[in-house]
Amino acid sequence: MKRVLFIGATDPLTKVENYLRPLWPAYLAAYAEKHLGAGRLEFRFMTGKIEEELTSFKPDVVAISAITPNFGYAIEYARTAKKAGLPVIVGGMHISALPDSLSGGMDIGCIGEGEETFLELMRLFIGKGAFSKKDLAFINGIVYFDETGRLVRTPKRKVIESLDDIPHPKRSLIGYSHREYLYTARGCQSKCVFCACNSHWGRVRYSSPEYVLEEIRELIENGVKVIRINEDNFIADKNRMMRISDLVVENGFHRAVKFSCWCRANYVTPEVVASLRAMNIVSVKMGLESGSERTLRYLKGGVTVKDNWTAVNLLKDAGMQVNGDFIIGAPEETEEEIMQTYDFIKKSRLDFVDINLLSPLPGTAIWDYCIKRKLIDENIPWDAFQFKSTALILSQTLTGDKLDRIYKKFQRLLLYKTVKAIPGTPWLDELPKIVAGRLLELTARPLRRLTGFPSWLCNR
Repeated sequence: MKRVLFIGATDPLTKVENYLRPLWPAYLAAYAEKHLGAGRLEFRFMTGKIEEELTSFKPDVVAISAITPNFGYAIEYARTAKKAGLPVIVGGMHISALPDSLSGGMDIGCIGEGEETFLELMRLFIGKGAFSKKDLAFINGIVYFDETGRLVRTPKRKVIESLDDIPHPKRSLIGYSHREYLYTARGCQSKCVFCACNSHWGRVRYSSPEYVLEEIRELIENGVKVIRINEDNFIADKNRMMRISDLVVENGFHRAVKFSCWCRANYVTPEVVASLRAMNIVSVKMGLESGSERTLRYLKGGVTVKDNWTAVNLLKDAGMQVNGDFIIGAPEETEEEIMQTYDFIKKSRLDFVDINLLSPLPGTAIWDYCIKRKLIDENIPWDAFQFKSTALILSQTLTGDKLDRIYKKFQRLLLYKTVKAIPGTPWLDELPKIVAGRLLELTARPLRRLTGFPSWLCNR
C-alpha cells in the first residue's frame, strides 16, 4: 500500500480558507479508490507544519494544492518534502494558470481538473514506485522538468464529461462538521475580469439533480445541519435548480438542514426566489461588485445596478439573509464611482458585505491586462495577489494611500452593517465564528504590515 499525504497550502490569516476544509483531497481520494480499488492507497490530509506528519505517517508521495496568494507556502512545503526524499505533486488554480512557476522542489504540476490526472499518476507510482521522466511524457495535463532541467508541458487533458461519473468526495478523509459545502457544477457562464474559474475548469458542466440529492442525503446522515452550495451561480440553470428544490422538499431534507448558495443577480426572479425558499435556502450571497454602472459593466458585464438592487429586494422580501461582495480599484474607476458603490451598500437592504480590492490573479482577464502593460513586477511576492491587499494598486486615478483610506472607510461601514445584521441572522448559533471571522479580516491587513507575514515565505 502506498501512502499519500495531501497538504492544503492555506493562509491562517484568511477567514474563508480556515472556515471550511477543502474538498479537493476528498475528490482525488474518492476517484482514485473508485478506479484502483480500496486498499491500494492510504490517504491523509493536513495543513500547517508538516515535519511531524512526514515522520509519523511516512508518506510515499506528497500532493499539495495552492491558490496564488499561498503559492509561497506550497514552495516551502515542497522543499521540506524533498529534503525527506519524497516526490511532490502540486495542483490547484495557481499552477494551472502559471505552469512555468513550478519550483525546483516540485516534481509534477497538475493542470486543470485533477481527478483523471491524479489517477494516472498514482497508477504509475503503484506500478513502478517512481515517476520517471520517460513515463511522465505520456500523461496529459501535467508539467514537469526533464533530464536537462527544461520545463515540459504535456498536451491538455480533456475535462470529465459527466460530473455524475465522479464519486462523491471521500469526506471521511477531512471529517464532517455542523456546516459543510458541496458543488453541483464546475465552470461558470460568466466571464468576470477578476475570476479564473473558467480558465481552470473549462466549459460549464452540471451534476444531475439526483446526484446532488445523494450527496445531500450523505451529509444529513453524518449530522450536518447547514449546507452551502458553493459554485458561483446555483441558479444558472433554472430548471435544474428547481428540480433539485423539488427533490429536497419531496424527501423532507428542507426540514433537516438549512441551505445557503451563491447567485448572480440578473438570474434572480420571483419564481427562482420561491423555489430557493421552498428548499430552505435561508441565505444567499451575490457578487454585486459595484454600485457604478460603468465599473460594473467593466468587471462582469451583462448585469446592471438595477438588477443588483432588484435581486437584493426580492430575496429580502422572501425572508432570506442577503450578502454581497464588492470590488473597488479598477484601473479607470474614479473616486466618485467608488463612492457610488459605498452609497449602494449603505442604502441597500444587504445584511453582510465583503469589500475587496481588484487583484490580477493569474488566469484572469485583468492578469492579461497587467502583463500586457507591464504592471506586474516579477519580484512581487505571491502573497500580494489577494483581494484584501494594497500591495498591488491597479488604479490609474487614485494613489495607493488614497485607495487605502477609502478601503478603510468601507471597512467601517461593513462593521456597522455586520453589527446591525447579527440579531436577525439565521446563523445565531454560529455567532462566535462570525465575530471571529470579522475580527480576523479587520486585523489581518495591519498584522501583515507590522510583521511582513507571510512574505518571508513567498519569494519566487
